[in-house]
Amino acid sequence: MCCESGIMPCGGDGTEVSGGRWSIPRLRKNMLRAAAFTLIFALTNASLALLFPFGLSRFLLCFVLYATGTIFMLYLLFHPRNQWLVANRSRVNCAGRPCVALTFDDGPTAHHTPRLLEILREKKVKATFFVVGRRAESQVELVRRLHAEGHLIANHTYSHPSLFCFLTPRRLCQEIERGQEVIRGICGVRPRYFRSPVGLRHPLLNFYLQQVGLEYISWRVRAFDTLVQKPQVVMNRILHQVAPGDIILLHDNSSAGVGIMLGVLPQVIDELKDRGFDFVLV
Repeated sequence: MCCESGIMPCGGDGTEVSGGRWSIPRLRKNMLRAAAFTLIFALTNASLALLFPFGLSRFLLCFVLYATGTIFMLYLLFHPRNQWLVANRSRVNCAGRPCVALTFDDGPTAHHTPRLLEILREKKVKATFFVVGRRAESQVELVRRLHAEGHLIANHTYSHPSLFCFLTPRRLCQEIERGQEVIRGICGVRPRYFRSPVGLRHPLLNFYLQQVGLEYISWRVRAFDTLVQKPQVVMNRILHQVAPGDIILLHDNSSAGVGIMLGVLPQVIDELKDRGFDFVLV
């Protein structure tokens, strides 16, 4: 069983947080949802048997059943705010004040993260960094600097597997726990928040996150800064979509688009401040 050690997670102040133990009804609910997803997967693929003996009517029936099942599964696995497989939060509450939370995934990197930190320090903004454990191991001092400057460090798995939704239960557990342990070893505290690679879901993810007391954080605004090569487009995607309470997804990995995002980030921060927004942690 994953997380057998029973070590409780710590918050940013080193205090223990609840979540390492949970009720039987909650366990049953998680397992039933995982079983239901597995059943949907099995029935969707089993529908291909209806093709034989082949005929037009059978083909159309098979197509409808297979397409419906596949689309539904893709929604459950890929939609960033879908709550069915993983309970998640995509907003922050600032007690009536307009606020947003900047979050940065996939780092730290020696090329982009220091520059990002300089921007945030100059603008007096704190952000949340969902760090990859393996990259954190190679940038220990940079992670310590993030923590020392008041930014929140969160878990983004150990190795950022691109096929996260197809991991075996054992590998899924290892990705979560190794990410936790790397950050604890560097900063002295265990993260309280988690985000999976590209926001992908896994049928057992909710089960393991609750076991170690991690909350899944999604987002409301995505700039696609790793893909878009036009600064104005990146800036507009944020400024035209943002609303009070939104969590914004950005990156500090090594992609070229991140450099473009960093070029417009000071202007984005200034514009949001002019609109009366405060910047908060998740």
